[in-house]
Amino acid sequence: AGIEYGIRWEVLAAINEIETDYGRNLNVSSAGAVGWMQFLPSTWKTWGVDGNHDGKKDPFNPVDAIFAAARYLKAAGGDQNINRAIFAYNHAGWYVQSVMLRARLIAGVPPDVIGSLSGLTEGRFPVYAHARYADDIQIAKAGKKVNIGKNAAQLVQSSAQRKGINIFARKGAPVIAVQDGIVKNMGVSKKLGRFVVLQDVYGNQYTYSQLGSLAHVYPVPKNTLGPSKTAVTNVAANAPAPAPSGTTAPAGPGTLPPLPAAPKLPKPTAPATAGLQKPSSSSSASNPPSSPVKKVTKTKKVVPAHSQAPSSGLTKERLFAHPNRPNSRTAGGLDQIFNSQAASAGFSTFQNYFSHALGLNAKNSKLRRLHRGSHVVAGTILGRIGQPDPTAAPHVFFQIRPTGKGAPLIDPKPILDGWKLLEATAIYRASGKNALYSKNGSDLSIGQVMLLPKDQLQHVVLSDPRVQIYPCGRQDIQTGQIDRRVLATLEYLADSGLDPTVTALKCGHSYFTTSGNVSEHSSGNAVDIGAINNIPMAGHEQPGSITEITVRRLMQLQGTMMPHQIISLLDLGANTLALPDHWNHIHVGFRPLFGNNAKAGREAMMVLKPGQWNDLVDRLRHIDNPVVPTGPSKYAIPDKSKNGKPLVVGSGD
Repeated sequence: AGIEYGIRWEVLAAINEIETDYGRNLNVSSAGAVGWMQFLPSTWKTWGVDGNHDGKKDPFNPVDAIFAAARYLKAAGGDQNINRAIFAYNHAGWYVQSVMLRARLIAGVPPDVIGSLSGLTEGRFPVYAHARYADDIQIAKAGKKVNIGKNAAQLVQSSAQRKGINIFARKGAPVIAVQDGIVKNMGVSKKLGRFVVLQDVYGNQYTYSQLGSLAHVYPVPKNTLGPSKTAVTNVAANAPAPAPSGTTAPAGPGTLPPLPAAPKLPKPTAPATAGLQKPSSSSSASNPPSSPVKKVTKTKKVVPAHSQAPSSGLTKERLFAHPNRPNSRTAGGLDQIFNSQAASAGFSTFQNYFSHALGLNAKNSKLRRLHRGSHVVAGTILGRIGQPDPTAAPHVFFQIRPTGKGAPLIDPKPILDGWKLLEATAIYRASGKNALYSKNGSDLSIGQVMLLPKDQLQHVVLSDPRVQIYPCGRQDIQTGQIDRRVLATLEYLADSGLDPTVTALKCGHSYFTTSGNVSEHSSGNAVDIGAINNIPMAGHEQPGSITEITVRRLMQLQGTMMPHQIISLLDLGANTLALPDHWNHIHVGFRPLFGNNAKAGREAMMVLKPGQWNDLVDRLRHIDNPVVPTGPSKYAIPDKSKNGKPLVVGSGD
């Protein structure tokens, strides 16, 4: 929301904290203000936003409410004078001071620490099968109605001494990568048994131990195509001659296209909120008035269907007595090994599983041995659950170590609960479907694109005609190798009227930079843009040119979406850098895997010492869960489309 409306996210968080303590005190104020950001119903009619694209503007939906607050602050001039905008939001000097104080405190947390905490909330459940763990949260009770004065938290009698948790599932069930990451360690030890350690892009480490078996191989995309030179050549051929050095490019065809003007918002004439709520200590998890939380029905176990129909032509499969031998592996032995492993997960072949989960198949991928240093995408099978102790049920012992040098192992239960609860709520979707799904990004706002999960963001980018990508780069995206921040950045530019032509992602780019450093492209965390709106960067690097417009737009990304570096021929301060070998493209890079990022470890240690991590997790056990209804409240109003008809995404809303 902050990126879309040009408001610092820390200010929005501060307002949310003051108004409802992050959704834990949703009482109606004495003046009648309602919802997560405490909007007056009369103001909500004007400034309400359908942030999650479900056809409803609901002040009790956190996404809708936070987007609406950002929109209101933008209309009040918050991108120019934030203090004045906050005063418009609530006509009180003390309110402005309180918001700014909280915002400064939040802004003081290093971005890499915020990234680490964000990363811990975005993972997949580590077992790809029906599973249970100690004190696991009951989804049906997650949205239970709680009487005033009662604690909504699911308290358990666990201590800060717990450093891992057993996840029970059937023997042979696959354990998967919870995030995109790198295998930091794997093997067999006396203490851990068979184990794998995965490290995500933020530096968090996930350890799977007491496994029955380790995956020997994993699929990787074939890199047979190089970057497309055709698109760049065509763009350059149609471009005007570059202006002489030190001058501004002349006006004319292909110089500066008209950018879409942002919708002009009328200046607010009334405050967004007013009145005081009852103290949160006496009503910390009350439900919205006349908006009881519906019981979340238990989802049925989904048995993955085979994604490929049987071939009409029959061919005899070659089998090897010793498929692991070098000659056998190269002749198809690895396929035989992996097919036997995939069968236990309900798929006839590894192609079926990875076509279903990762978009890989026999034509666009090959098998490679899983080892230390392997880069895997979320969902990759890392091993199988075994039964190390005959007296205990089959299980995997799962541990989490957050980012930062010296960070301790933490109790993973609050994190596992969070993964379950986020999936159970209706924050991002309507009627059990993700409301943000779209065939292309043209009907989503910038903020909504930022909310898309990686798999749907991949689909949006690949189907967006505004984003030109060379064939091998499209394969990089389709097979999950590109960081979601890169994908969101491409859509962000397109939605800003700056249609990018991608000239380098992962494939086709050298492993090392010209300076000899490991390229950020090698880990899928960077993109090179050779043209905007078919205007090449080459010859258009002057002040006021399309390059400067694009760089300045990229500089407005914030939070975990802020690029580590933006390299061109322009040095505009902040995270921009000028290098002579970037005369024909803009490089947008995000921090690579944590193994190459010592700075994140130092910053994490400055804020959270090992003992403080334990204090944080212990605090998470006792914080009341925010109230997120599974259906719209009585204050929700329909979102009208341009033709005046309600926008309906799914039935039942």
